[in-house]
Amino acid sequence: LLLFAIIQYGFIFSTYISLRNAAAVGARYAITGSPQPSTVDVQNFTRGVLGPSVQTNRVTAINVNRNVTAGAVSDATSVQVRYNMPLIVPFVVPGRTGNTLPLSATCISM
Repeated sequence: LLLFAIIQYGFIFSTYISLRNAAAVGARYAITGSPQPSTVDVQNFTRGVLGPSVQTNRVTAINVNRNVTAGAVSDATSVQVRYNMPLIVPFVVPGRTGNTLPLSATCISM
């Protein structure tokens, strides 16, 4: 049981790192793209960056918010990626919904 839990949490961690990376790359693209990319362009770009541990058909939302206030900066851009991760061994994961675990990662770029 412990071995299954270690393996499952390794998959969860790998998937979260992929989501976090995609959100960061998408936010950077949103602020550095020239001309400024549309929200749909940022969403498509972010979806394309997702790693191999993420099934893109299970991405539930990619939210892009412009003019977000982050500290003293009021023109930041936020990208959030939401994903329902399928679990291999669901009984070792608390907070799950059925056989999936909702994950999300957000990055704010200035």
